[in-house]
Amino acid sequence: MKMNKVALLLLSSVFVTPAAFADTPNFNYVSGGYLNADLDGDDLNGWTLDGSKLLGDNFFVSGQYKTVGDSEDGLDVDLNWLSAGVGYRTAISESTDFYGLVTYENIETEVSFSGTDLSDDENGYGLSVGVRSMLTDSIEIDGRLSYIDIADDSETAITLGARYYVNTNFSVGTSYTTIDDLDYISLTARYSF
Repeated sequence: MKMNKVALLLLSSVFVTPAAFADTPNFNYVSGGYLNADLDGDDLNGWTLDGSKLLGDNFFVSGQYKTVGDSEDGLDVDLNWLSAGVGYRTAISESTDFYGLVTYENIETEVSFSGTDLSDDENGYGLSVGVRSMLTDSIEIDGRLSYIDIADDSETAITLGARYYVNTNFSVGTSYTTIDDLDYISLTARYSF
């Protein structure tokens, strides 16, 4: 019984570490990993690459490329999404940053079936606001609300993510994004510099 109390105390101290002891989120990184998408009931798999670089103390540039696809019963579906932009971050506590981001968006879809190829390439823009917070020295959470306007069609996206830092430079994480009838789940490794 005493051992259970000690284990519970140690476990709770991991998740209740005061924010004052945690670092601020790092906006200088490159990452990549596995991506799974649910597009209106179709399961697509692929990969993602993204990165961010601070320009001074508050402004940063950001870029992300996602590609997913599936081939089944003679039907090939590919979806490629490029997002690149500039943002501004500001600290709202010692371990939490609020940020905004303006992005250029490009979505390319390709569908092949029975020798017929269809493709679509659309451009637009995105506006995002989010919060990144270091809960502990090792655990970061990220939440973002985005407005995306591509080819006169606008949608709202919600992204939630969590990241575990093995050390100062290397971390692994997962995130979930939902936008209309498209959902993304990613598992990534990140190098922060």
